[in-house]
Amino acid sequence: MEENKETSAESKKKYIPIVILAIVVLAVVGYFVFGKNKIFSPASSASVATVNGVTITKTAYDTLLDSSLASYKAQGVDVTDATKLSQIKTQVLNNLISDELINQGVVAAGIKITSEDVEKQFQAIVTQTGGAEKFQAELVKNNLTEAQLRENVSKQMAIQKYLLQNIDTKSVTVSDAEISQFYSDYTKAQKASDPKAVVPALKDLSDQIKQQIITNKEQAMVVSFIDALRAKANVVTSL
Repeated sequence: MEENKETSAESKKKYIPIVILAIVVLAVVGYFVFGKNKIFSPASSASVATVNGVTITKTAYDTLLDSSLASYKAQGVDVTDATKLSQIKTQVLNNLISDELINQGVVAAGIKITSEDVEKQFQAIVTQTGGAEKFQAELVKNNLTEAQLRENVSKQMAIQKYLLQNIDTKSVTVSDAEISQFYSDYTKAQKASDPKAVVPALKDLSDQIKQQIITNKEQAMVVSFIDALRAKANVVTSL
């Protein structure tokens, strides 16, 4: 949920579409990657942090760090730069802490997702990935079983429900001035990247921009909520 300034700037250049895990619309890819970096592992694994007494292992940290570095590298970020590497490491640790805080919140709230709801979303994922054959290929690519994916779906739906119980997304509004400013910033970024770039007219991007601003505001609300959880939690890091 946190990202360094350079990564954010690069994302704006690619604006449509920007892949963000919104709290009201879960990207299909999220179900495949969610939960692959387990916090728990053998007791012999060293700890990088504890969250209200729950251990986040070095194994979980290293696994998520490796995947994050690969992702940033694919985006053209120089992960060998000491400053950037330090930022990514901090981000990875904070993300693991945030995940554990949310997981604990879900448990404390007693949130349960029915098997019927999980199956409905599971079948929607099969359809959205292009049918049974392509779906199975995605499972293989991500080293997941159908049972594990269903577990991921259940966890994400529980997290979504928990966040929506605690964050008033209906209060989010977007003004015409905000849309115009976003468009202006986007246009400048595109021209800076490629002076010959042809940017669609504002009227053609207005709806997409509005949704992106809504998503950005929702993400900011999530960050603020997690910050509040962390302020009340007992978090000890050892990195």
